Parts: sequence; C-alpha cells; structure tokens
Amino acid sequence: MNTEGLAKRVRDPKDDVGEDPYSSNDKVPKVSRKQGMRGIRSLLIAVVLPFAAGSIVALRNSPDEWYNSLKKPFWNPPNWLFGLVWSLLYPVMGLASWLVWAKGGRQRSMCPLTLYVLQLGLNLLWSPLFFGWHSPLLAFVDVSALAAVLLMCIFAFKALNPVASHLMKPYLAWVLLAAALNLSILVKNMGSQETAVTEFEQQ
Repeated sequence: MNTEGLAKRVRDPKDDVGEDPYSSNDKVPKVSRKQGMRGIRSLLIAVVLPFAAGSIVALRNSPDEWYNSLKKPFWNPPNWLFGLVWSLLYPVMGLASWLVWAKGGRQRSMCPLTLYVLQLGLNLLWSPLFFGWHSPLLAFVDVSALAAVLLMCIFAFKALNPVASHLMKPYLAWVLLAAALNLSILVKNMGSQETAVTEFEQQ
C-alpha cells in the first residue's frame, strides 16, 4: 500500500500559517462591516431628516398672540407638551420608514415610502396653515388628509414590517387628537374664521 502518497494528500496544519490572510472567507466580514456602516448612515438620515424638518417648521411657525386669543377646549394640552411629543414622534416615524426600506428594498418599499413622504409633507404643512396663515379651517382640512394618508401608510408598512407599522400607531393617535383639537378650536372661533380665510386668499 502506498502510504507515502496518502500522506501527501493529508493537509499539514502548519501549511495554514503561510496562507493569504485576505482569503475569500476573510473578505466576507469586511463586506458586512461596509454594509453595516451604510445601514447606520441611512438610519441616521431617516431619523434626523423628519426631526430637523419639523424643528425648522416649528421655529418659523410657533404660537403667537393670535393663537393665545383663540377660544380653546378645557382639555387643550399645554404648549410645551406639543414640542415634547413631536420631538419623540419624528425620530420614531423616521425609524419606521428605515425599517420598511431595509426590509423591502427599493421596489417593494416604493409605495409605502411614497405614502410616508406624502404624510410627512402634510404634517409639515399644518403649522404654516394654522399659525402662519391663521386659518384653523385650512389646517383642519390638512390634518384630516394627514390622518387618512397616515392610516394608509400604516397598512402599507404592515405588509413589509409589522414592527414599523406599530411604531406609527402612537403618531396616528396624536394626529387624531390634534385633529379633534383643531376642529374644536375651529367651531369655538367660527366668527373670526371668515376674516382669516379672506386674508389667505388675498395673499
């Protein structure tokens, strides 16, 4: 029996010392780390973008003397609570959008993320309409559309990532509360709304 040939077929463990440290197996973690960095950057963008946009809009459209003079329901939350809640909701909705994007990719997440961008636009439009144009009527139309689009967005998110869908539900609850508050203010101040709408149309 040719034991010498058999011995040559057996790999000597010492031969591993001279192997290329950048073998194909070693390259896999490097690719994964690169993808991980891209994922972190995209996550930061998704979280920071709505927060930054909301903060800019809020700074330029904040409660003023006109708002303080309006009749409000007894359950109207204090002004500081709005800023606190939105500071939490904007990053959370950004996280939800990132989870959908990471799960569905570009094609499958296109429709859900389109709804997400649309609802974010309606969200950012509310403050200029209410505080900038002094029009609770137009603001209520906007927040009603926001609630409808947001509901569709939640269902679209659920098909790709149920966790993302659940993350959007507190946001929907707050929007519904804001819509109810907007409607209450509109009804209690009906006498002054015609002037506000006229000023909006003239501008």
